[in-house]
Amino acid sequence: MIGLTSVVSLGAGIGLAAFAPRAGLRAHAFESCGGLLLVAGLALLGSGLPLFR
Repeated sequence: MIGLTSVVSLGAGIGLAAFAPRAGLRAHAFESCGGLLLVAGLALLGSGLPLFR
């Protein structure tokens, strides 16, 4: 379940970061939220690694 949440968070972060250049005035908000979701996804992935031992 943690792996699935991590993949969703990473996908959403990549999507927001990819859309940011076309967002105009809201580009900074999209980049910030996308980066936050990418870091959160990686943190979830890292926390889930000990479960697969």
